[in-house]
Amino acid sequence: MIAGAGPIGLVTTKVAHAIGATRIVVTDVNPIRLSAALKSGATAIAVAGSDDVAGEFDAFIDCSGSSAAIAAGVRLVRPGGSVVLVGMGADELRLPLGVVQQRELIVTGTFRYANTWPTAIALVASGRVSLDDLVTGEYGLAEVEQALTAGRDPQSVKAVVQPSRNQPA
Repeated sequence: MIAGAGPIGLVTTKVAHAIGATRIVVTDVNPIRLSAALKSGATAIAVAGSDDVAGEFDAFIDCSGSSAAIAAGVRLVRPGGSVVLVGMGADELRLPLGVVQQRELIVTGTFRYANTWPTAIALVASGRVSLDDLVTGEYGLAEVEQALTAGRDPQSVKAVVQPSRNQPA
């Protein structure tokens, strides 16, 4: 299960699909991003905060940073499963510690993605993971401000700045 269908959540969905995960459920509040999750390999989607997700998962990866999403996701992990906290949220978080202890869950935080670049590059280079469809806007160097604010648009997923775009030849 993956919470958050922003750029990181969508890439996480693509990787889960590429490595053979058979059940990938993605939650988010944005219907456009949920649709992108289906195109990225999710087998099911649900609006975050709804009760539309049932069953247990081997792993829960939070890419949202939402305290509510994390608490809900932890409760859906099977005994001995893993919880990975990727999304940047509040500095402090309340976890359902009883669930973590009773199910003997492994909880891991990550920030700099140590030692993952070679694997990521190999997945993209092999064609098993494509990132092109995540780009919803391309901007020149003179349009950096627009690129930085593009994320406010609910239809935006990832803006890319190409310094040579719109430059005189």
